[in-house]
Amino acid sequence: MKLKINNKNEDPLWKKIPCHCNHDSVETEYPLIDCIHCKCQEADNSIPDKPFIITENIYDKHGKFKETIQRQVTEITLTNCSKYGSCLGWGY
Repeated sequence: MKLKINNKNEDPLWKKIPCHCNHDSVETEYPLIDCIHCKCQEADNSIPDKPFIITENIYDKHGKFKETIQRQVTEITLTNCSKYGSCLGWGY
């Protein structure tokens, strides 16, 4: 089964911005320097690509704990940066 990803930006602006890191030393690479490309790439890499299991607590209408269940998440929705098109976060 494949994870369904809603609101995925297929051609984000950040991919057209060159990396400004100097890869000769870790001291001149992201996150120690501000590199928009690498920051956006890191955010994109955080998006899961396979369904995953979560554990949820169930409460009654009075807020008292009832039980814990596990369920599989098969669909997520991304929140994207309006300026660069990178992923700011995701939810299920």
